Amino acid sequence: MEQAVILRRRPVVSGWAGFLAGAGAGLAMTALMAALRFSLGAIVLPELMADWLIKLTPPPVFDFVLTRLQVGAKPLFFVGLLAGQVVAGGGIGILYVRFSHRLPFKESQPWRRGAFLGMAVFLALAGLLTPLISGGVFGAAVATGAASYLWATLLPALFFGVTLAHLHYGALLRSPAGQSLGRRELLRKAAFFGLLLGIGAFATRSIVRSVSAITPSRVFHDAGQLPPEITPNDEFYEVSKNIINPRLDAKSWTLEVGWDVDAPFSLNYEELKALPWVEQYVTLECISNPVGGGLISNALWRGVPLKLLLERAQLRPHTQRIAFRAADGYVDSLPLEMLLREEVMVAYLMNGEPLPENHGFPARLIAPGHWGMENVKWLTRIEPVAPDFRGYWQARGWADSGYYNTMSRIDVPAPSEELSTNAEALVGGVAFAGNRGIRQVEFSPDDGQTWRPAEVRKPLSPYTWVLWTGTWTPAATGIQVIKVRATDGQGQPQIAQVQDSLPDGATGYHLIVVQVLPQAENASPG
Repeated sequence: MEQAVILRRRPVVSGWAGFLAGAGAGLAMTALMAALRFSLGAIVLPELMADWLIKLTPPPVFDFVLTRLQVGAKPLFFVGLLAGQVVAGGGIGILYVRFSHRLPFKESQPWRRGAFLGMAVFLALAGLLTPLISGGVFGAAVATGAASYLWATLLPALFFGVTLAHLHYGALLRSPAGQSLGRRELLRKAAFFGLLLGIGAFATRSIVRSVSAITPSRVFHDAGQLPPEITPNDEFYEVSKNIINPRLDAKSWTLEVGWDVDAPFSLNYEELKALPWVEQYVTLECISNPVGGGLISNALWRGVPLKLLLERAQLRPHTQRIAFRAADGYVDSLPLEMLLREEVMVAYLMNGEPLPENHGFPARLIAPGHWGMENVKWLTRIEPVAPDFRGYWQARGWADSGYYNTMSRIDVPAPSEELSTNAEALVGGVAFAGNRGIRQVEFSPDDGQTWRPAEVRKPLSPYTWVLWTGTWTPAATGIQVIKVRATDGQGQPQIAQVQDSLPDGATGYHLIVVQVLPQAENASPG
């Protein structure tokens, strides 16, 4: 009776309090969603939303953001999406406060009302929003499977509804001063806070243990020293479309080769490794690498020649293009004629070790001469496609040429380094032109007025970068601009015109600025 009186006399909860309750419930939902993402390995709504928004973003805007934020673009975008989800929860909280009296079940039944609200949110997210952002009805088109996506959406939605209903009901009960709670209400509160603590502990443990799985783009470029000719696995640049990369189990993984072929087949990990293999040094570079950037690395790869797999599948005569599909939903394609070269492989070793998870374990494509985005990681399927097929990034405005631009970079000296007059200085870096090779590298210590030939180290293979070095003895003090340019193995000079990476990869000469001081002023003491 006392409780009924309280509810009849309650003041209306303010919109601001409703927003805070909704935002709190949204934060709880987001934490549980992240925990389930790590536990189930399923793509969750914020990731699906990220892909959709990237697709909608005009290519010039996308390139502007990517060029200026570089490796920080993806983490900031993800944080923004998570914050947006919490704010959206706050908006639902405002609506809930306003229309609470019209909802089924009494406010004194927050479990039932919360479950109803959670199911409504789930149906809206999975049945309405997910199809709009290219996930299919109830996640039918999600790369990691509809079942795991639905669980990772349903449970957080229910948790959101139950949390919001309890927070709102708690605000109502707190409104009249001096009222005490009955035994039933105390038990209800204890059960809710027990659920909150339990899910909070699960979410915290999952996120803390798996936070390293969050994969921003990584670059390991140390200006001021020449890079190692073979990049260690843990220093190889990392780029993917994902906020969280796939984590595949070699025991359950299979590679399918099929669709429009006469003899489709599949291989498990051990069967793939048992096939004849090739080994080759190959350099990969990201198409979004800026002039002088560090999104380029070199490694020794071992794998099965792709030609062997395609011949086994018995391609049909009309086949012109082959697509490579990955576990994260990524897809790209290349012309059949270049895929039949012996050096193109499905790789499973990198520098003598199994592929690291962030570099495509268990298997990835290595197609020498083509931008890194064409070298698909986490391979799960290979299949013929139509000649006009467009891959993940091509559909978002990037070119389909795939061939590397000639690039050269200055690593030594470091930008803004202080040099001495009449003291010989080392100048060096890397140059790369894909499978065209490098014929010549030149550097200019006077902003392009004069050019000097550099010594170019022999490449490890026809598909790798080269290290180049030269010496220069500054004669005058002051600010000096050092530039570099290269000529590819076919005699074509590097493009001098400055161009951003979208859509064909960046072009232009790399330059650094150094300061030359009088020798005595820059000399070391003692």
